[in-house]
Amino acid sequence: MVNDRNVNSPGDIYSNRRWAQKFKISFRGLWLGLKGTQSPNSLNSFIIHVPIAVVVLITGVWIGLAPISISLLVLCVGAVMAAELFNSSLESLAKAITDQADHNVANALDIASGAVLLVSLTASVVGAVILGIPIWQLWAL
Repeated sequence: MVNDRNVNSPGDIYSNRRWAQKFKISFRGLWLGLKGTQSPNSLNSFIIHVPIAVVVLITGVWIGLAPISISLLVLCVGAVMAAELFNSSLESLAKAITDQADHNVANALDIASGAVLLVSLTASVVGAVILGIPIWQLWAL
């Protein structure tokens, strides 16, 4: 009775992998999140987030921000992208669980969407503070 756990349980299938395989699966997940797994008629949020992130980071480098400021911008971009990936994973899981309207599933998806909104708004404030002052100073000259 030392190990009552079933060796072939789903947890073992997904967790007992070699490091190389874990990285391969992680990169596959990142690719799925970036390209989107939604229906052809729905909009992948990365279509909006990625160009904004690129513009923000290029602007930061162009105006000569300190490395710590660039790092904070990169951290904010990463947080928004990660939140989007979590949200997308919940959407995929919800579709796999049921195709029927379910109040609890809808609440979970709305909460995940709210989390993306919160992280995005917070990142926007951080970006505005970090980029706003130097841009204002450039225009004031």
